[in-house]
Amino acid sequence: MSDKPPVPAQIDGSDFFIGIVAARYNGTLVDALLARVTKVLKEHGVRQRNIEVLRVPGSNEIPYAAHMLAAAGEFDCLIALGIVVAGETTHHEVISHGAAYSLHSIGMQSEIPVINGILTVESVKQASERITGSLDRGAEFALAALEMAWHKIKLVERLDLLEDKAEEFGEEDDDDDDKGFDPKQLFKNN
Repeated sequence: MSDKPPVPAQIDGSDFFIGIVAARYNGTLVDALLARVTKVLKEHGVRQRNIEVLRVPGSNEIPYAAHMLAAAGEFDCLIALGIVVAGETTHHEVISHGAAYSLHSIGMQSEIPVINGILTVESVKQASERITGSLDRGAEFALAALEMAWHKIKLVERLDLLEDKAEEFGEEDDDDDDKGFDPKQLFKNN
């Protein structure tokens, strides 16, 4: 990750529902990351009652819980939080790559954005620098979630309008490529 994050968008999160899945492994560090994420969400208007936190054993278990929360359809965005510290083997790479791939898949399949806040670091010192030090990854994850929740809501509204327009003209999406109006076709590159 870069040490120069984008300028955050000014978004009011008062109507957002955010799900957070956080690992208990490396608990002290993840607790600090979670505290930073929730603090920034609240600073941007997200109500405490609209933030659901689910704790799981480790970062490898995060994708399952995120998938189940996404399937519930109650959230505008999900945030995955964990710390994977490199050891003497490549186990950290397996966990990090598997979780990242799974989280991306969950977001694409569920149409609910998933912020990958699983930090993969070489040492506990590196993790601390990114959580309580000069690099505030927790704030970055929260701000990314706010922006993606906003995009999700706006894009769903857009698709709903297109579907309403299709119904108005008496067209139905029949999953045949040769006929019917499919609003999602408008988002494909020409």
